[in-house]
Amino acid sequence: MRAVRLLEAHHLELVDLPAPEAMPGEVVIRVDGCGICGSDLTSYKVGLFTDAVPGHELAGVVDSVGDGVTGWVVGDTAVVDPKLPCGVCDDCRAGASYRCAMALTAGIGFARDGGFAELVAVPAPLLLRLPAGLALEHACLVEPLSVAIHGVERARVRPGDPVVVGGLGPIGLFTVGTLHARGAGPIVGVDPVEDRRRLALDLGAATAVSELREARSHVAPVPAVIECSGYAPLLHAAADLVAPGGRLVLVGVPFGEATVIPLMWVTREIEIIGSIASSAADFAVSLEMLAADPGIARVATRRASLAQVPAVFEELITPSSGGKVVVDPRL
Repeated sequence: MRAVRLLEAHHLELVDLPAPEAMPGEVVIRVDGCGICGSDLTSYKVGLFTDAVPGHELAGVVDSVGDGVTGWVVGDTAVVDPKLPCGVCDDCRAGASYRCAMALTAGIGFARDGGFAELVAVPAPLLLRLPAGLALEHACLVEPLSVAIHGVERARVRPGDPVVVGGLGPIGLFTVGTLHARGAGPIVGVDPVEDRRRLALDLGAATAVSELREARSHVAPVPAVIECSGYAPLLHAAADLVAPGGRLVLVGVPFGEATVIPLMWVTREIEIIGSIASSAADFAVSLEMLAADPGIARVATRRASLAQVPAVFEELITPSSGGKVVVDPRL
């Protein structure tokens, strides 16, 4: 089968691999679509999870079923929750298995081969059925939408609350769509890329500006700022937009260092809140949300073939247009 493997930093290669077999407890999925995530780009830039097939935002059709698997037959459509938690760490025992270090590193598309391939083997418990109304072509968006939903939950946003969303990549755009669906507003989106600002307006943002400082002219300090860019130097400017007693939620993962002045955080009692991945409950909400409102899928603006993946990754390091790219192994 054809697949794309990460060999080292900045080196993705289209390869031919043996087709996976469904081992006991597993199914093999023929991939319909697999989204390119910001974490995939990070792995690509620094060389994480090398010698593996990336891609954890995937959905497709059951191609074969291993021994011991019940409830799934060849031809069923399914979306994959890629996390494989250890089950024994403090987070797992506390009911937050999505935070488990193994869940974030050992799952499908990380240490284990993922969806940038024609076929992928998946433990059967990771499969979820598509609800009525959710088209298979949109199902690969369930995982990234669930991440946005988790961030909005962490922000404790109420209907009518104004919100600033920093960074309008796919997660930021899904965040705008989630906030709009829940009645928050006005929503101000921030991103330097014009196409993304336009998409944010289509998804329910009242205003979209190119820099955080411009948000000041459109909205007073807000109860919640949801930072989705992961660009560490923006941390202080984002916090400056939070109203006293409000929350700055970090959905984007900032790998770099930031210079901050925490005095105002203390005196204004601002909460700085992390948000990582998504829970099973968030995943279920995402399934239903996409089924009820297929318009949210407009975040995906392009499908790329496996052969195009290496070039697409280079483009996405410094994006100049468009929303989410979905890898379609059928092309």
